[in-house]
Amino acid sequence: MKRTLAPTTAQANTLFFVTVLLTLLGSSVFASRLGMGTNLWINEFVYILLPPLLLAKLQGWPLEGVYKLRGTSVKNCLLSILAGVSLWLTASYVTQITRLFLDKAFGGLILDEAVQSLESTPYQIYLFLMGTVILAPICEEIFFRGFVQAAYERYSPRYGYIITGILFGSYHALNGISDVVPATILGVAMGYLAHRTGSLAPAMLFHAAANMTSMFSGFLGIFHSNQMAGWMHLAAPAALVLTVFLLRRVQGEPATDESEPQSREALGGILFLVLAVLLFAVVGVLEILLRLGRLTSW
Repeated sequence: MKRTLAPTTAQANTLFFVTVLLTLLGSSVFASRLGMGTNLWINEFVYILLPPLLLAKLQGWPLEGVYKLRGTSVKNCLLSILAGVSLWLTASYVTQITRLFLDKAFGGLILDEAVQSLESTPYQIYLFLMGTVILAPICEEIFFRGFVQAAYERYSPRYGYIITGILFGSYHALNGISDVVPATILGVAMGYLAHRTGSLAPAMLFHAAANMTSMFSGFLGIFHSNQMAGWMHLAAPAALVLTVFLLRRVQGEPATDESEPQSREALGGILFLVLAVLLFAVVGVLEILLRLGRLTSW
């Protein structure tokens, strides 16, 4: 294996495709047999966290410098948590709008009964909650904002975090079409935090805050009706403005890794990126067919 000073886009796109494929295949096997909670832990540990850590070990990359595993100020952490809660409201609004459109255009989405029963057991609920609030923010931030963004910032130092946010949102097509755009919005914000501070800590806290707010709203049943609450039309854009204000208050603490090249790196691994897009397209078509009643299970 050829050694590099930092992740390349070829490595990032290749591992991104592998992660998407393993998540899709693994979930199709384990979700209905072991439960959604157990499946989530397998996804996060094995398919998302392990590949970039293993590659860093083989390449000899320092995790602190390459993956931004360093600390930041308390102020940045607090601002990131508030921004995560705030932007979640905007993202949830987009999710609800998209879901209502899909329900009207193609019919409602009904989960397989076996999956629902396994997910509703206390043990699976516990695993799912812990995995969503604690494990996912750590593992996914190391993969996307640590590994993938490090590669794309070598290709496009100014817009690398935006490209990574789009890939992050695309990955959430595996959760459903309605999650793609909201996850992209959140992903860009988390990428900005990592880019701005040179640390994954703010992005992890942002991620955890958004997921925790999502879990809390799920228990309250705020966004599970078939109609959009009128107050959301005002609250969502207001939350977006508040988030921008909070993010602009974050103090810049750029990383000082002298091994990173100053010149623009060529984009590599295009084939694997295209294959990943094709997988997402297949997943989207399957969801639409399921909504139309052409498939009997998800």
